[in-house]
Amino acid sequence: MIGLISATAAGAAARDRLAAAWPDRTRVYDGPVGDAVRRAFGECGQLVCFLATGAVVRLIAPLLDGKAADPGVVCVDEGGRFAVALTGGHGGGSNELAHEVGELLGAQPVVTTATDAVGLPGLDTLGLPVEGDVAGVSRALLDGEPVALRAEVTWPLPALPAGAEGAYTIRVTDRLVEPAEREAVLRPPTLVVGVGASRGAPADEVLTLVRDALRDAGLSAASVAELATVDAKAGEPGIVEAAARLGVPLVTHAPERLAAVPVPHPSDAPLAAVGTPSVAEAAALI
Repeated sequence: MIGLISATAAGAAARDRLAAAWPDRTRVYDGPVGDAVRRAFGECGQLVCFLATGAVVRLIAPLLDGKAADPGVVCVDEGGRFAVALTGGHGGGSNELAHEVGELLGAQPVVTTATDAVGLPGLDTLGLPVEGDVAGVSRALLDGEPVALRAEVTWPLPALPAGAEGAYTIRVTDRLVEPAEREAVLRPPTLVVGVGASRGAPADEVLTLVRDALRDAGLSAASVAELATVDAKAGEPGIVEAAARLGVPLVTHAPERLAAVPVPHPSDAPLAAVGTPSVAEAAALI
């Protein structure tokens, strides 16, 4: 949700244009401006403030927690000339929002994030979990310092000025590894976890088994793309909730398709219960 805050008649007019154009995306916050900003900051993923940037800086300063958690904030000036991405350019999506607001209101988007300013893909904008020295590696890319790209799994990336060697590293892996010094680790969604369960199995137990299996295999949960199981378990509460808590879809397959997959550990139990000698292994292999 995008919180809309204004202080003047001109600001309110522009605010109402956004609200009318995006009725399902926006919420207008009335009342004293300070209170409105504080409420919107706590309740919305993004804010558009029709206020001076200085005023918004003073209002949100005590509320800021970190770039990964703070909402994206865009400021639009009184004359409607500029849409300024103030905070949360990447993590909060304010860079993109500034362009959207600018297009709708006829304002010039102002984006000052370094990577965007020079047309360099930000490591935190690739749609992949990223950890490690993201700021340091990004700065090295911007400064033209040698950055090594180590791809342990194949995954498409935009063009990056990285090569075989460098003092900084971009590592693309689904392995359970800690980032080294001067290293940013990208986690592509390359893993599928097959799950079978008895009726009523609790989500906590499913998640524990999934995480234990990944850990034992030396794989990162951040690279899980989906959970997979048999059609008969499509509505099993524990599996459904486990997928939701992992933030991945639950994909199901017909028992006859699973039964056609050669697996290392077939079993009579699932054959009798759901019509296939394997659920978890076969679903993962598919």
